Amino acid sequence: MPFFIKTLLLLLIHISACYLFIDYLMPRYLFRAEYTALVISILIVSSLILFVSYFIHKTIFPLIDVAFNHQPIILPQHIWWTSITSGLLSAPKVICAATAIKLLKRWWLKQKEKEKLEKEKLITELQLLKTQVHPEFLFSSLNNITLLTQKKCIDKASTSLLKLADILSYMLYESGNVLVPLEKEIKTIKDFLAMAKTEMEDQLETDVAVRGKTGSKMIVPLLLFPFIENCFLLFKNDTPEKAWISLQFEIVNTELTMKLIHGKRRGDSGEANSLEKIIKRLEFFYAGNYQLKTTVDSEMMMTHLKITIHESREVSKFNAFLNKETMYASI
Repeated sequence: MPFFIKTLLLLLIHISACYLFIDYLMPRYLFRAEYTALVISILIVSSLILFVSYFIHKTIFPLIDVAFNHQPIILPQHIWWTSITSGLLSAPKVICAATAIKLLKRWWLKQKEKEKLEKEKLITELQLLKTQVHPEFLFSSLNNITLLTQKKCIDKASTSLLKLADILSYMLYESGNVLVPLEKEIKTIKDFLAMAKTEMEDQLETDVAVRGKTGSKMIVPLLLFPFIENCFLLFKNDTPEKAWISLQFEIVNTELTMKLIHGKRRGDSGEANSLEKIIKRLEFFYAGNYQLKTTVDSEMMMTHLKITIHESREVSKFNAFLNKETMYASI
């Protein structure tokens, strides 16, 4: 019993010093990089530990031994040395262990905060992308429709106007859903290419093929569309070369494969295509469930995307996953 009480008293010294260090000295000096003040504070705390330990060994422990009729173990001439070993030299072990845990927790929280900020930024970008209508695309389309009307190409003008309405409706309204039918995403791409072909007349060749049944397959809205928009970044030049796009979709069970090949101006390294945001979206929504490969040569660029998509019955499950991700980001 006396040994237990003595150990408990020494442990109280260690715990008190530990809390003093991690709750006061670390936030006040270590995290603010005030190292001189930290060293001085550590020396003061070490002195306090030594003197408190000496006081307990000299005054309290003998009282405990008397109370329990126990023969004192520590000789008077050894009190200082015992106070140093059991107090001053033992306390740093506890403090170091607690400090390591504190620093590890702080690093973990910082990582989570960083992930939270990155995810919030990504979510903001996704929301902006969903509601974003490129002014250049809109004005160019309206201008082309106006020109077709002036040329009395009423059929082409009305067709282009209907396709533009469908694209804007998809971008502004339907893309607000968690998942949309794959068929609608592909239709938007086809409409966009058809409008671009009408606008560029004989300067653009397109070849779009869909193999397999879209059925009840669902996909994140505007996931594939940016790949097609990106093609036209490499078409805008003043060379007389004809632009061309070959696009193939293949659906097998829950796997969607997209092969996109298009021409590009000579001398362009292909780095002009901004795939960074697209990759972020793939990582957020389909982490571990997609494969993306791009190949660039002097005259063309090829994009190969294989992705595991969802069935319509999985919408609620996917929505729960997104809510979990958002909640996780707020930890």
